[in-house]
Amino acid sequence: MILNSGLPRNPREWVLKRCSSEQCVRLSREFELHPLTARLLVQRGIYEPQAAHDFLNPTLSQMIDPFTMKGMKRAVREMLVALDGGERIVIHGDYDVDGVCSVSVLYTFLRALGANVGYYVPLRDQDGYGLNAQTVRRLAAEGCDLLVTTDCGVSNVEEIKLARDLGLRVVVIDHHSVPEVLPPANAILNPLQIDCDYAFKELAAVGVVFNFVVALRKELRSRGVFRHVPEPDVRDLLDLVALGTIADVVPLVGQNRLYVHHGLDILAQRKRAGVSALLERVSRPESGVNTQTVSFGLAPRLNAAGRLGDASICVELLTTRSYRKALELAKRLEALNGDRQELERGILGSALPQAQSQVDALRKILVVAGVDWPRGVLGIVASRLMDRFHRPTIMVGIEDGEAKGSARSIEGVDILSILDESAELLSTYGGHTSAAGLSFVAENLEELRDSLNEAADRLLDAEPLPKPSVRLDGEVELGSLDDRFVRDLKRLEPFGTGNREPIFLAPQSQASRVRVVGTNHLRARFRDGTGALDGIGFSLAGLEPLLSDSVAIAFSPRYSVFRGRGRLEMHIKDIRSASETIPDRIEQIEH
Repeated sequence: MILNSGLPRNPREWVLKRCSSEQCVRLSREFELHPLTARLLVQRGIYEPQAAHDFLNPTLSQMIDPFTMKGMKRAVREMLVALDGGERIVIHGDYDVDGVCSVSVLYTFLRALGANVGYYVPLRDQDGYGLNAQTVRRLAAEGCDLLVTTDCGVSNVEEIKLARDLGLRVVVIDHHSVPEVLPPANAILNPLQIDCDYAFKELAAVGVVFNFVVALRKELRSRGVFRHVPEPDVRDLLDLVALGTIADVVPLVGQNRLYVHHGLDILAQRKRAGVSALLERVSRPESGVNTQTVSFGLAPRLNAAGRLGDASICVELLTTRSYRKALELAKRLEALNGDRQELERGILGSALPQAQSQVDALRKILVVAGVDWPRGVLGIVASRLMDRFHRPTIMVGIEDGEAKGSARSIEGVDILSILDESAELLSTYGGHTSAAGLSFVAENLEELRDSLNEAADRLLDAEPLPKPSVRLDGEVELGSLDDRFVRDLKRLEPFGTGNREPIFLAPQSQASRVRVVGTNHLRARFRDGTGALDGIGFSLAGLEPLLSDSVAIAFSPRYSVFRGRGRLEMHIKDIRSASETIPDRIEQIEH
C-alpha cells in the first residue's frame, strides 16, 4: 500500500539546467563519453579533466590518510593498550542503520583480532539517544575497561565524565555537530572538530569508524602483529560502510562515493551471511544492488528494529557467521518491518485531517499531535506529510503530559532556526536544517503552533514557502538514450544526496498501453518520433487523463535486469501537457 495515495498533489516548478557546451564537448572527447554524460558531469561541478578522471574511476588509492584526522593517534593508542592487556572493550552504538553498521564494522574487525569485545545498542524508548548515566554505571559494573562510542558521544559531556570517574577509558567516534564544550574522553574522532586536518567533512559515522579500523590495522601491521595472526582484509567491511553511508543520507561525493562504489559491489556478492539473508527478501540476484536497493529495501528493515524494538538484533544479523541464524534474524526483521508499516498507515490516517485543516488555514508549519503515537515512526510520517503538502511538518506523540517527536523540513526552510525562535516553549530540541527532534510540555501545543508559524513568517519575510520543483538536467530525444549512454550512466553511480539521479525532459511524447498498476502507479509506453521507452510513475495514477494527448515527461532513466534480460526504463517524476510553457525557469550553470 502507498501511504500517500489518494492525496492531492502539489504542482511543481520545472527548472531546466544549462551549462557551457564547450566544457561538455571537451570532456566528451577526452573521456569518450556520451554528450549527455559529459553535460551531467559539468552540471555537477566536475569540469576539470583530473576531477573528471577521479570521479569516473573511483579507487581506494584516493582514500585520505586516516591519521590526518584529529585524535586518530590517541584513539589508536588507547585501542592498542586494550588489545595488549586483554582488556574488556565495549562498543556503544545507536539504533539507526548508521549506528548498527558502525558497531558491526568495529566489532567484526576486533573479533578477528581475538579481542575481548562486546557491544551495546540502546533502546529508543528506554535509553533515548546517545549515552546515559544508567548504561555507563552498568557497563562499569560489568567490567568494561575501554568504552568506544560510535555514532554518538560527542555531546555526552556529563555521561563521559561519569565514565571517567568510574575508571573507564573512553574513545568517541562520531560525526554529528561538535558542541562548544567537548566531553572529557581519552580520544575523540570527528572530522567536524576544529583544527581537524582530515579534508572530507561529511562522513557518516560508519565512515569515521572505517578510517579508525584502517589506521589501527596500519599500526598493527607496522608492529608485526600479522606475522602471527591472519591480517583482516578491511575491504571486506565496505559492504557495511556502504549500507550505513547510504542509509544516513550523507552526500555521495568524495570519500563517501569511494566507500559506496566499492561497497555496493561487495553487497552484490552477498559474502556476508546477514546481508545475503536480507537481500533474499528485497532483491533478485540478477538485479544487482544499488542505492535504491539499500534505501528502499535493506535500510527500512534494519531501521524497523530500532523503531519498534531492540536494534541489537541488527548487529547480530550483520556479524553472524551462521547463514541459518541469519535467515531467522532476517525473518524477524521482516515481521518488524510489517508492523512498522501498519503503524505508519494508522498514524497517517489519523494525522491527515489535522494536517489538511492546518493547510486550509494557510499555516506554513504543520504541527500534528496524537496520544501514544510511537516515537520511532513519527519522523517517517512527518516526511510523508511534508512531501504531500510541501510544508515543514512536526509530528509529536503525547504521553503523560509530555509531547515528543520529530520535525522534517522542505528545501529552503531551516527548521532548526525556526525552533530556535520558539526555544522558550521547548523542553529539548536539536538537529539540523532539514530534520530535528524535540520535546515540550503537552499543554503548550497550541501556543507552540502559533509561535512556530509566527517565526516562519519572520524568517521568510512573510513570503510564500519555496515552491516544490523538478530540476531537469537537460532535454532529450528518447532515441538518443542508446547503449553508450547506458554504459556511461553506470559510471556516474552511485546516485544519492550530492550526486542525485539525473532527471531529463522529453518535451513531446505520445503514450500508449496506458494502465494503472498496484494501488496508484501509472504505466505506459512513450514514443517521441526518435524512439520509444516504457515508463512507470509511482503514485502518479491521478495524471492518467493527461495521456490522451501529447505530453512532456520529467523522468530518470534506469537500467534494470529481469530474468536475464536488461532494458532501459523511464522512472517518471512528473507529467504535463506538451502545450504548456516548459520549463518554468532556466538555470545557467557557470564555472
